Amino acid sequence: MALGLSLVTERTTSGTPVVDSESDETIARIQPDIGIVLGEGLIEEPGTLYVTTRRLVWLCDGDVHKGYAVDFVALTMHAISRDVEAYPQPCIYTQIETGHEEDAFEEDADDAEEPLPDGTNGSPNDLSLVTEMRLVPRDPSVLDQLFQVLCDIALLNPDPEVEQEGEAEWIFDSDEVNGNGIGASPRNDKTDRNVDLAQFLHHDPRFDDAVEDDSDGK
Repeated sequence: MALGLSLVTERTTSGTPVVDSESDETIARIQPDIGIVLGEGLIEEPGTLYVTTRRLVWLCDGDVHKGYAVDFVALTMHAISRDVEAYPQPCIYTQIETGHEEDAFEEDADDAEEPLPDGTNGSPNDLSLVTEMRLVPRDPSVLDQLFQVLCDIALLNPDPEVEQEGEAEWIFDSDEVNGNGIGASPRNDKTDRNVDLAQFLHHDPRFDDAVEDDSDGK
């Protein structure tokens, strides 16, 4: 399973991300005017967000060799954030699994407390260690629709380990986020998991287990 954030330096001739056609990866949504914040770094903008059937890909508008991507299986949480105390602008907040959790326990205490070195633009130099990412649209009105697309694509990319262990999904709707319901058990899950991908695919050429009976006849 691919984990962590990665750098994207290649694009198609039309400027869109290079997708893995062999695994039927396609672009589901293109959202322009998106700023990105990695960890505690500075906002990087402007850029365009591409939601594919497998990844989130952000490409810088001004630098054709700059972009970031993360597989949906590495996103352990995504939620709408409108709390100005958490971040001054409305955004989509995500948490990223990096695969470095075991290594972190082996570090010396002093080393573990060292902050991640920043690059010249405020972004971490080691993208593989980024555990938080914010997507900040210039127009906050697109948040709800963009969030719904992320939820739909996340359903297409379930974490095999989570499915096997039966753990709860860390995906929250805007009502749960605004109502401080993060982490709470869903009140009534009516999610349609039979996602009709055709309804939001972007064609822009440019861009219980059954419960076993434990009774022994007693």
